[in-house]
Amino acid sequence: MESIMRAVNFRGHFNFVVKLLVVTVVSIFLPVPTIESIVKNVFSKFNFRKKPGLLQFWACSSMPSSAEDSGCYLILADQTYVSTPDHEGPLLDYRRRCLENYYPFVGVETRVGNWLAGRAAQTKIADHRTIHYVLNQDDQHSADVGGKGQLVLPVFHDQGAGNKLVGIIEYVTLEPKESYVEDFEEIHNLLK
Repeated sequence: MESIMRAVNFRGHFNFVVKLLVVTVVSIFLPVPTIESIVKNVFSKFNFRKKPGLLQFWACSSMPSSAEDSGCYLILADQTYVSTPDHEGPLLDYRRRCLENYYPFVGVETRVGNWLAGRAAQTKIADHRTIHYVLNQDDQHSADVGGKGQLVLPVFHDQGAGNKLVGIIEYVTLEPKESYVEDFEEIHNLLK
């Protein structure tokens, strides 16, 4: 009887180990989406509603020696972007100016002026430039964006105990809209 009980216990333990191994193997081989793949997916599904627009992603790059809460460099080069084919010129001119300009480290005390991507990285809060938004014309970022509208959303990666800023999605329109609430909600839902 004792040998039968050991055999049953062994078989139960063996089945548990096999099931654990199968779960572990499956979880090892499931692809983990990268930030780049997530952003590309959001950009490919975004509805421009037949209006000219540009979506670009500013990646947040921290130096290994810098403290996580002290800020990051916003990198635009080699990052995902998409533009509507109509009226591409002014929108891609804006992107080109963004690529040409040197954007400094954005920390808690960095002066970012009217640079919405920098401000979103600093505050970790979405922001927008609508028809009601008044620009400080002396600010260099105001000259870059001109009379265009903008929506910026910080993108976070869940790290269990907290969220880490990984970048900023910037949506630029040729003309400022009355509101970007619908666009904000769409991007937010696509990121989920």
